[in-house]
Amino acid sequence: MKAQVQEKPPEVATKLEAEPAPAPSIASAAERNFNPVRESFRDVTKWSLIKSTVRVFVRIYKLQGWKEALRVFPIVWVIIRAVHGFARYHMDEFERTSKEGSDVESAVLSDEKYEEYRLLGAWLLKQLHALGPTFIKIGQTLSTRADLLPLPAMLELAKLQEEVAPIPYEIARATIIRELGAPPEQLYAHFDCEPIAAASLSVAYRATLKDGRSVVVKVQRPDLTQRLAHDVQVLGAVADEVMKYPSLCRHTDWPSVNDEFARTTFEEIDYIREGRNADRFRHNFRNHPNIYIPRIVWRLTGRRVLTIEFVPGTRVTDVESLEKQGFNRAELTKIGANFYLKQLLEDGFFHADPHPGNMRVMPDGRIGIFDFGMVGRLSHELKQHLVNSFIHVIQRDYLALVDDFIGMGFLQEDVDREALAAELTPIINSRFSEGLNRVQFRKVLFDFSDVCYRYPFKLPTEFTYVMRALLTLEGVALVINPDFNFVDAAMPFAQRIAMRDSSMISQVVMKEVFTEGKFNPGGAIKLIRAAARLRTLV
Repeated sequence: MKAQVQEKPPEVATKLEAEPAPAPSIASAAERNFNPVRESFRDVTKWSLIKSTVRVFVRIYKLQGWKEALRVFPIVWVIIRAVHGFARYHMDEFERTSKEGSDVESAVLSDEKYEEYRLLGAWLLKQLHALGPTFIKIGQTLSTRADLLPLPAMLELAKLQEEVAPIPYEIARATIIRELGAPPEQLYAHFDCEPIAAASLSVAYRATLKDGRSVVVKVQRPDLTQRLAHDVQVLGAVADEVMKYPSLCRHTDWPSVNDEFARTTFEEIDYIREGRNADRFRHNFRNHPNIYIPRIVWRLTGRRVLTIEFVPGTRVTDVESLEKQGFNRAELTKIGANFYLKQLLEDGFFHADPHPGNMRVMPDGRIGIFDFGMVGRLSHELKQHLVNSFIHVIQRDYLALVDDFIGMGFLQEDVDREALAAELTPIINSRFSEGLNRVQFRKVLFDFSDVCYRYPFKLPTEFTYVMRALLTLEGVALVINPDFNFVDAAMPFAQRIAMRDSSMISQVVMKEVFTEGKFNPGGAIKLIRAAARLRTLV
């Protein structure tokens, strides 16, 4: 597949450079004429981009030779143009929402802007197809990120979930023979040569076992490991260059993000590991009748071929079909939210790729989940910090919330806790003033963007996939049920987790009710008020 795509993208942005950021102030961003998106690019110039691209080219040439080094130019070009275009969108959005009386809920693109971003999405779709499976995978992820891309661009990139070219059957058959030791016609009672789905990393076929069960056979694309290894090296070189721009790496360790992407992607193409992940999910949800995790057929599974039970049903975002079948969409989103919250707050082992293609509403109302190649893990300590931060928001204890951010690795311990808490207070109070049940993650991120720029926030690699999965899941749920609110669904679940974990409760009580070993009546009253507020919100 040729990667050198020279088509000119639609023009969607002009200059990203700006004057240095003003000194931190509690004044609003609009009052300070401050835009954190623009400030993120203040170190970037055309000349610096050219020099960075040349350095990446030289590095890849030394590692991989001329052929792979030539791929650097189209890859870097696509990254620059995509970031340039979507940064313009975020600058406009921040400036609009910073104005008095404006809010992200009222965001409606004009016809002109809608078409502008649709064209950018269509252009990016074409480039990612040409660059190959690694970049198709990245595009599939972007297609579910409402926090990063405007809707028309997301809709274009969503075509990557369906419009990836399959591999010839002869290649898939040869892979099955190498992995399982016999051709599919001998291993299965029936094997359909036409694929039912083609993804960036694999192709799926329907088959029937000799005992009559319907299954899906997932076959890996050829030469995938080498292609991924080469592309990850290029992305790693790009990430190292990005770290040379202080304004671009204030909040993110890009090489670590690339390392995490490489780790999870290489884990994803090991189908024995994926099968074990599926078995673990089946065990974790064995007592949850509304969730169905299909069984792995281990005797017909290898590192590059996986056989799993077929999950019949309707794609979760096919709202029209769900309506016709009489499903309660609000109930479906509640089941999905509880499914995910259990993974995060209870199991510490979560599905890191919850896009619509991996979920089906089965005829009996259960939600079937599959494709367990990409998973994430959270330690008990991080789970505890997540629940504590939830409790501290309810308590309006923003100093404690800053401590939670430090504990989760978002901030260093030397941060000015009092100053940051003072800035968080009006932001959270205004967003939560109508009740926690009206809060959406994407809107909270928008509200925090100004503060996050001016304080040394960094997203630890452990949370990269947590944030991505939560935002993806929220976006999917809003398609199914526009009235869905993740926090509203999470409240009863998080309350049960907090009440069940005696160590968590005792820590909060001891901190609030006893100060330096002495009874603190003010802290006791604070806890009583927080409990009353929680009961009201739930």
